[in-house]
Amino acid sequence: SFCEASDWFVLVCKFDRHIMPLSALVHSFNAYFGKFLLVQGPAGRYLPRNPSVQERFNHFSRSMVTSFDGKSFCQLCELLPNLKKLFPLLADSQKYKKQNNAAGNTTTDYEDCMIASIAQSDNTRASFSSPGAVGSGNHRLSHLLHVMFQAICSGGHPVVFVAEDLHWSDPFTVDVLGDFVQTAALCASNNLSAEQEEPKGSLLLVGSYRDNEVSADGFLVEQIKCMEQSKRNVNVTRLCVGELRYHEINRMLSFKFCLPMRHTVELSRLVHHKTRGSPIHIVEFLRSIIQRNMMSFSVKSRRWVWDDASIEIQMISEGVVELLTRKLQQFPHDVIETLKVVACFGQVSETTLKILDLGQFVPDMQETLDLAIKEGIIEKAGPIFAFSHDMLQESTYNLIPIEERKPLHKKIGFSLVQEMVGATNPELCRLAVGQINTCQDVGSILNPMERALFARLNLTAGKHSIAASSYEQARGYLEAGISLLHAKAWVKQYPLCLELHEMSVVASYMGGNVETVSSRLDVILSNAKSFDDSLNSRVLRSKFLVSQAQYAESTNELLGILSHFGEEFPKDACLAHVKSEIKATQLMLKDVTKESILDLPTMTDVRKMNAMKLMGRELVLLPLGHSGGRNS
Repeated sequence: SFCEASDWFVLVCKFDRHIMPLSALVHSFNAYFGKFLLVQGPAGRYLPRNPSVQERFNHFSRSMVTSFDGKSFCQLCELLPNLKKLFPLLADSQKYKKQNNAAGNTTTDYEDCMIASIAQSDNTRASFSSPGAVGSGNHRLSHLLHVMFQAICSGGHPVVFVAEDLHWSDPFTVDVLGDFVQTAALCASNNLSAEQEEPKGSLLLVGSYRDNEVSADGFLVEQIKCMEQSKRNVNVTRLCVGELRYHEINRMLSFKFCLPMRHTVELSRLVHHKTRGSPIHIVEFLRSIIQRNMMSFSVKSRRWVWDDASIEIQMISEGVVELLTRKLQQFPHDVIETLKVVACFGQVSETTLKILDLGQFVPDMQETLDLAIKEGIIEKAGPIFAFSHDMLQESTYNLIPIEERKPLHKKIGFSLVQEMVGATNPELCRLAVGQINTCQDVGSILNPMERALFARLNLTAGKHSIAASSYEQARGYLEAGISLLHAKAWVKQYPLCLELHEMSVVASYMGGNVETVSSRLDVILSNAKSFDDSLNSRVLRSKFLVSQAQYAESTNELLGILSHFGEEFPKDACLAHVKSEIKATQLMLKDVTKESILDLPTMTDVRKMNAMKLMGRELVLLPLGHSGGRNS
C-alpha cells in the first residue's frame, strides 16, 4: 500500500470490460485499506503492520474523522468492508457506546477520542444520506469517494494512483478520477509551506488506455483535456506507446542483449513481422522462442545466440492473437480448463475458486493456477487472480467453443448458487447472477424454475448494490431479473414481478436514468392489483415529477394518495384556509401540554400513520409557490 523508499501511498485500479468500472474503482480502495491490516488483535480488532504504517494510518484516521458524519461513515463502510475492519468501533459508534456502558468494555484512548469526535461533529457535518433529485445517488456516491480521497491526500503523504485500461471505464468513473486530481491539487496547495520545496499530499495519477479503443471526442479524452486546462497545479504528461518500428526494435534488442545493432538486424525484422510492433507481444514472442530453445545464452561465445531460419520456420503464426492462443494450447489440459473458468470471471477471488474446486472442473485448480502464474498468464494480487493482460483473457475465452460457453457459464453459476443454500452471501450472489446475465438469449439454457430462481437472485443482488450505492450496477441486475420473468409474470409471478419493477424504479431514480423511471412506473401502475400495491410507486412518481419541475402534477398525485387515506383537502385551498386551520389548531391545543401529548397511546391506525409520513416527508419536497395551481 506504500513505497518505503519514497514514502508514497500506492493504489492500483485495473478496469476490465467484464466488470463494472465503479466496482473496479471501489475494489481498488477496499484492497488499499486491506493492506493496512496484518493480524486480528484483541476483541476482533485488526492491527496495522508496523510503526511506519501506524504513522500513516494515524494521519489518515484523523483526516477521516474530520471529514465524515457518523451516518455517512457507516454508508462508506458498507461500500468498503476493509474500512470497517480498520475502524470497527467507528463504523457504529452509537452501538459501541451502549455496549461499552453496559459491559464496561474499554478501548484505546485514541479510538475513544475518534468516536467522541464523530459523535460531537455529527450535527455540524453535512449528511450525504438524505433523499434528493434524480441522479442524487450517483452524486452522493461520488461525493463520498471524493471526501474519502481528500482525507487520504491530506494525510501529508503523496499518493500514486495507477488506473490501468481506462478504455474499459465509463464517464461517471472518469469524472470521479478527475475530481480526485482536482482534490489532490487543492490539498497539495494547502499543505505547501514556505520551507518546503515540494508539496506534501501530492498525487501522481498514472493512467493507461488503448487509443484505438477511445474516440477522439470521447469522455476520457475530454477529461484529460480538462486536466490540462486546469488552473490548479496540475501537470499532464502524455506518453504514447504505439507500435514500435523496425529500427526501434533493433535498438531495444541491441541494448537488451548487449550486442552491436548489426548483429540483431535480422532478429529485429522477424520480431517486427511476427508481432506487428506491439510492445506486449514483442515480450511474449521473445519469451516463446527462449522457451522453445530457439534462443539461448552461449557460455562459450559469452553472448546470446539464435538461429534466424529456425525461428522464421517454426513461428509460422502471423496473427498476434493466434500467437498467444498457441502458447495457451501448449499447456496441459487441466491448466487450460482452469484458465477457461477464470476467463468467465475476468478476475476471481481465491475464496470463489475454492468453492468451484469441487472436482467438477479440474481435480486440483490451485496447482494449475500456480503453473499459469509461473508462466506469466495469471497474476495474483492478494487474494485476487487475474489475467496479466486483457488480450490473454480474450484469447483464453475464445478457446471455449461457442456452443459450450453458455453451458459453462450455467455450470459455474449453479455451483455458486449451491454454496448459498441457507446463507446470504452478497458476493456469491452477484457472481452467480453475473454468469447467467453474461449469456445472450439466456432463456435457451434455463427452464422456467431456473429462470424464476435467477430472477429472485438478481433482485437480491440489486438490493445489495443499492445498499452499496452502486445504482447503475443495481439497475443492470434488476433489469436482467425482469427479463427472466414469465411472459405473463403479472399473473403468474405477481409479487416477484412487482418488487423487481419497484426496485428498478428506485435504482434508476437514484442513478439518474429518467427513461427507465418513467417506463417502469407506467407498467407498475397499469398492472398493480390494488391501491396499496401501487402506493410505493405513486410516492416515487410524485418525487419523480418534482425532479422534473412538474410541481402541480406532483401535488395532485400526493393529494390523491392522502384522499385515499381519508385526509381530504379543499379543492380551492388558499391562504385564508391555511390561516383558518392554523387558528383552529392553536385553539384546540390551547390547554394541551407537552407531557400530556407524550402520555397519549401510540398510534396504531396504519392509514393515519401512512398519511402522517406522507405529509411529513413528501410534501416538504414541493417548493414554496407550487401547489398544483392553488394559491399558496
